[in-house]
Amino acid sequence: MPAYCRNAWIKSIINRALGVIINRQLNDITWQTVLPDMFVTRNNEVHIWRVCISQNLKRLERFEALLTADETVRAGKYRQQKDTYRFIVSRGMQRIILGRYVNTPPAQLKFILGENKKPCLMSQDGNTIHYNVSHAGDWIVLAVATLPVGADVEYADAAFSFQEILADNFSREEVAYINQDNAAHRFYTLWTRKEAILKATGQGIGEHLSITPALNGTHLLNASLTGADKNWQLRSFNLYPQYASTVVVEDAGQDYLFFDTASF
Repeated sequence: MPAYCRNAWIKSIINRALGVIINRQLNDITWQTVLPDMFVTRNNEVHIWRVCISQNLKRLERFEALLTADETVRAGKYRQQKDTYRFIVSRGMQRIILGRYVNTPPAQLKFILGENKKPCLMSQDGNTIHYNVSHAGDWIVLAVATLPVGADVEYADAAFSFQEILADNFSREEVAYINQDNAAHRFYTLWTRKEAILKATGQGIGEHLSITPALNGTHLLNASLTGADKNWQLRSFNLYPQYASTVVVEDAGQDYLFFDTASF
């Protein structure tokens, strides 16, 4: 399709009642070191943070001190120590990072429920700070934006028998895409895309995975999906070797910045 025809087609779709999702893969991203002025989302920026769990185990005592009473109880209910550590690192680092965005001590953060009961924060100047977090293996991804956002990360385990779940959760076109070279990477990339958009809208997984478009390009959203009346911008990237990740945000021409907490 010629570029001018495709642009006209996209505009015609955007003008309809239903929204679209624009899926793209980001390559050669740069993970920046953290500086004091990084905690402001300027010009519709989306900030993506990666946290290595094993590198932060030395800070467990600091993170535990930031947990609420309910979170402390929850941390103690995990059967495996690695899950307890992951929970503590995740919650502690979330509070430290998000606290910097709203200029509030981590232990004093007050979360509110936004659209579809998704938690968010209010900055001191009255702006809403949206965030979403996901974890897999040794890594955590945290996305922060001024608009609803969803994030997912998966460890690309080639030993997992994903072929058994393709028919129930992917379209025929998506199955054909997955069943090519490097099938495991293709599967996990598309899976993170489906999970990220469903998390952004608060829909939940359920039976909606198969009708959530995950291939590259611009797709009209199914009317039964929560958030189908809005436009969404989705970007996939490699969080770390063998870790596929995706962040999706309500579309407003966002720029994406990537931060590594190793220097935080």
